[in-house]
Amino acid sequence: MTRPIIAVIVLAVAAAGCASREDRTPEQVPVTYREVSASAGHAAHVGKIPCRDCHGDRGFAPPPTDLCERCHPAVATPLHPAAPLPAGPSAPRCHDCHTFGKDHREPWSSCLHCHDKPQGQHHPVGAHADQPCGTCHRPHSFPALQPKPCTECHADRETVHAGRRGCVDCHRVHETGFAADQGCARCHATQRGPLRITEAAHTPGHPACIGCHQPHKFGAAQVAACTSCHRDRPVLAAPAHGPCTTCHAPHDDAPRPCTSCHAKQVGHPANASRACIGCHPPHSKAVIAPVKAVACTTCHAAKSHATAPCMDCHTPHAGKPPATAALCARCHADRTQKAAGTGHANCVGCHGAHRATPVATTALCAKCHADRAATTRATGHAACTNCHLTAPHAPNAPPAACASCHRNEAASAPAGHQACASCHQPHAPSRATPSCASCHTAKAETPHGKALPCATCHRPHGPGGLAQPPTCESCHAKPSLAGLHRVADHGTCATCHTSHAPPRSDRATCLTCHRDRERHEPTATSCASCHPFR
Repeated sequence: MTRPIIAVIVLAVAAAGCASREDRTPEQVPVTYREVSASAGHAAHVGKIPCRDCHGDRGFAPPPTDLCERCHPAVATPLHPAAPLPAGPSAPRCHDCHTFGKDHREPWSSCLHCHDKPQGQHHPVGAHADQPCGTCHRPHSFPALQPKPCTECHADRETVHAGRRGCVDCHRVHETGFAADQGCARCHATQRGPLRITEAAHTPGHPACIGCHQPHKFGAAQVAACTSCHRDRPVLAAPAHGPCTTCHAPHDDAPRPCTSCHAKQVGHPANASRACIGCHPPHSKAVIAPVKAVACTTCHAAKSHATAPCMDCHTPHAGKPPATAALCARCHADRTQKAAGTGHANCVGCHGAHRATPVATTALCAKCHADRAATTRATGHAACTNCHLTAPHAPNAPPAACASCHRNEAASAPAGHQACASCHQPHAPSRATPSCASCHTAKAETPHGKALPCATCHRPHGPGGLAQPPTCESCHAKPSLAGLHRVADHGTCATCHTSHAPPRSDRATCLTCHRDRERHEPTATSCASCHPFR
């Protein structure tokens, strides 16, 4: 029987004995030897020293962390000193690199088990992660760090920067990809003169220095041309705008202002930075000769004034034109003359500068005539121009006659009622009309005037109401009358009565029918004293 087989049998018997004891929990039972035998630590120790020298006599519990130093006191660890680094993790123990468990990695492959992420002040290993760590590092020797020259592997790379710098001045040994490019601004921010370049040079379009500068070639002649990336950026047809650097300094985050060459100030758009390029885009062919500017409709597509070109009212470099009647009079002299001296002389009070015809006439009128517009709202008089036909440009002209809309009312109005304004207010047509008594005072004092509303028998005009006064019988039926009213010859009411006067019962009235009674009681003034009708 060979030696390894014997060792397996011994470990199995020991593990069984360890598990059978009552003071052991299931978690303390070790894994089978087959799972850990291939680890670097067991491969180096099994068969050379007894198991109990590490595990003791109580089974296979994990050995104490300082066990290695008992047997290897002379092995130094300068790469991993016993004391933790400032603000760093605790120093690793021997078995962190020399594994005894299921992890069968070799010691040198163990480095990235910890160094694939930050370890205190040490960055995670990025570049050179595919190289053996022992090429530069000696964990148990002095000096612990013995790096090779960079050119030993990177012989094809220039190792100087403008003849002064070395590789490690730009590159960190374990940096991530392209991390050196982020250090350009850190170094150049401390330089003087033309070499002073701050992080302001990094813009959304130029996020990294190597976009223009090749990493290991820094001469001015080797800088990439602007057109290598900006092929779609034509410039205005002006000789002074040819080279890109005329407007764009290589390391500035913004182009030079147009006013550095074009000193004339502009007012469009108002209060806007870099206003010039709003109309004169430096990299666009969509410009109109001869002014080399884009069409106004590029920004103001919804703004127009009939068919008038924008330049009829606007001067591009003078800002917004004053909206005055004098400006409107250039084209609309006939209307501005009519409106002069009236309350409508301010054209833009009703007309928007870019809308020739008002959209909501009544709403516009209400800006100045709010008291009148409020009373006519929701009535037949809501549209001001129905009555004031020429009001916008001749507000003092007389309004249209009421009959132009109210033909039926005008045709049916009785005599004396043709003046509509006697009863109706033009700007408050729904307001209560004055009572009939305001004009017909005497009739209002008659028995019918006191007892009945006038509209019971009369209407001021059509089409509603009674076209003719009703007959007396509509209210005074025969069966309800008393006295001589019941006599058949007294059936014609108008013989004795008028609508707006008390009944006549004097002797003269009665004698118009009873002439044969002329000598009957000649001294009596009223027949009704003896011949009652009630």
